[in-house]
Amino acid sequence: MQKSNSRCAARRATVGIALASALAMTGCAAGTAQSNSDQVTLNTIFLPATWGTVVKDQLAPLYEEETGVKVNVELIGRDAIHEKVATLFAGQDSSYDIFNLDYNWIPEFGEGGHLVPLDDAITADDKSDFLPLALDVSTWEGQLLGIPQTIHPAVLWYNSALYSDAATQADYLAATGEELAAPTTMDEWFEQVKFFDGRTFNGQELSGWAAQAAKGFGNVHTWLSFAYSYDCEPFNADFTQSTLSTPECIEATERWAEMMEYMPAGANEFTYDNVTTAAQQGTIATAVQWSWGQFATDDPASSQTVGQWEIVEMPEGPRGTSAGHLAAWVISVSKYSQNVDEAVKFAAWLETKKNDVFQASNGGGDPVRASSYSDPELTEQTLEGNDALRFRRLPTVLAAMESAKERPFFPGEEIWETTLSTELSAISLGERSVEEGLARADEAQNRNLSQ
Repeated sequence: MQKSNSRCAARRATVGIALASALAMTGCAAGTAQSNSDQVTLNTIFLPATWGTVVKDQLAPLYEEETGVKVNVELIGRDAIHEKVATLFAGQDSSYDIFNLDYNWIPEFGEGGHLVPLDDAITADDKSDFLPLALDVSTWEGQLLGIPQTIHPAVLWYNSALYSDAATQADYLAATGEELAAPTTMDEWFEQVKFFDGRTFNGQELSGWAAQAAKGFGNVHTWLSFAYSYDCEPFNADFTQSTLSTPECIEATERWAEMMEYMPAGANEFTYDNVTTAAQQGTIATAVQWSWGQFATDDPASSQTVGQWEIVEMPEGPRGTSAGHLAAWVISVSKYSQNVDEAVKFAAWLETKKNDVFQASNGGGDPVRASSYSDPELTEQTLEGNDALRFRRLPTVLAAMESAKERPFFPGEEIWETTLSTELSAISLGERSVEEGLARADEAQNRNLSQ
């Protein structure tokens, strides 16, 4: 993105202030920072999502311009990040200084002692601006081991053009005796999904909903929003026993599996990109999707539904609980870095108030600071050629962060996802019953815990 001279001047001033603050408060003992920052090069790994590309293409060059510290940004996929970081840490390799981590890896790598504590990288007053849940999932055993970069809770998307269509509203009233509105309960949503499935709107045959369902981690991430909203807890309090066979977990999984029948063809292979494409093409009525993804449906170059998608919090389960599954990414510093002080400064600078807004404004995920949700630079933006607010999702995202729940937060979570994903895939394909699949997942996970 090209920036005006005035914007550049403002950004330079911000960088100077942020760096002065970081210099004053950062004091890490690990690693050996070079005394002349002009000679320092930081090697980093980020996810190739928009929050990674905005760092690589815009913020890293700006940081070098202002400080002389060069920041190399390597973009690699989620699973590849985990594999590479685990290998580097096993060898105490100092090749990389900073890693963009999925938050569920914080317990794993924190337990291993591989990450630099960052509690002193930001002041207590500044820390109070971060969303509490974003800080919680960046913390292990009382130490802040990552600075939150982006959050995006799972929310329910619905096509407002479809929901406001007079003919559709009349047909729904005739079919159900209810007014058509964004659903507030799982039962209301299920009725709408069944009603919409197979209907035609704007020349497109609809599926009732879509969500990530691919084996690996996609189906687990969608299932968790059902599980949490049905008061299913996958583990006991201290993560010593898998508890997937409880009545609440069975009930949640039965509803999830039943609703899978109303997803598009090939749904068992659906990833985030598949859900986004279906929303852009207008071939689905609703979706469970990350809040941040709304930006892609507002891109006129790739979307036929610009300005149409709205979001609400996850519908309530049978006991009144609404809890979307949380996705979030953090910025962590390697204990084995030879430039720890400089790496910590850069990580803290990336998430100053100004840069939190800057990243969001440039598509880099939803903000991690509470103040960003009322910043006019975001709240007053409209879509080009459309009067819809570009960040119309932010009030719902902020509300969802009060009830969203993280994945089971313990060092073996990545293995747990793989174990559960296999069984969820078999359930959704009709190869196993809900009870059998969850019992098998319990058995496999309890074996893992015993080892």
